[in-house]
Amino acid sequence: MKSTLIIGYTLALFTVMMWSMNLIYAKYLADKLTPEEISFSRWSIASLAMLPFILKELINKFQLVLKSWKLIVSMALSGIGGLNLLVYYAGRTASATNMSLLSILGPIFLIVLSHQQISFKQKAGVLITVFGAITIILNGNFKELSTFQFVIGDVYMLGSAFLFAVYALIQKNAPTNISPLLLLFAASFVSTLIFMPAAIPALKTIRLLPTNVWYVLIILGIINSFLAYLCWDKALQKIGAITAGALYYTMPAFTMFFSYLFLNDKPDAAKMFGLFVVCIGVLMLIKPTLKNKTK
Repeated sequence: MKSTLIIGYTLALFTVMMWSMNLIYAKYLADKLTPEEISFSRWSIASLAMLPFILKELINKFQLVLKSWKLIVSMALSGIGGLNLLVYYAGRTASATNMSLLSILGPIFLIVLSHQQISFKQKAGVLITVFGAITIILNGNFKELSTFQFVIGDVYMLGSAFLFAVYALIQKNAPTNISPLLLLFAASFVSTLIFMPAAIPALKTIRLLPTNVWYVLIILGIINSFLAYLCWDKALQKIGAITAGALYYTMPAFTMFFSYLFLNDKPDAAKMFGLFVVCIGVLMLIKPTLKNKTK
């Protein structure tokens, strides 16, 4: 049982680490492709990357996949295509700070929508974790909260946070006779079909995109989509939606790490304090689950 939990935590943390770059990618691509073009490119690349691994199962279980079409379409409209489309729209008008602040509401929406009873200690853990995440995002300058003004991009980010919770709940109903990878492929393929009509006009010129844009799209398709979503779906199965959602709060910490690694943005005392607070809050959230599952 402990090994299952360790694997679940590792998969969830790996996913969050990969997703920590999503907001940066959204801002980078905002003036280069439309949200629909980004989505079409991302999920078509992801589908092609997955196809060799699931082709045999797809042929053998095609009828089962068709019977699960409602679940697959729901996955595509929520956490696969819908969530990320809203993030790309948000990246056109919302600041990176506002996007980060609103994205951490996803696990809170999950707790509310799941109607799961959590202890007073876990509620305190949520508040502490949110405080730590905001400290990292604002670099300890809480005066920036007073200048927070809603733009349309912030509304899109709220929608994406809500879909984060919806997707986690949908995964609870995933059939056990279809592998997570095949379900992910099916949802990715459906997302590709959804965005194809809006992306068709750009297909003639998409090959003229700068090399750096192609690199980002390939990373989004293979690492942030194929690998990350597969790990997240398996983490949801092993440790549950609430626990995995708690680990989502470590995203600002990973963003801080990558900023230091690639941008030489050295963390100061405020960010290190925020990281410490996040760790305390996450431990308060997952400790009861850990105890219950190891009994």
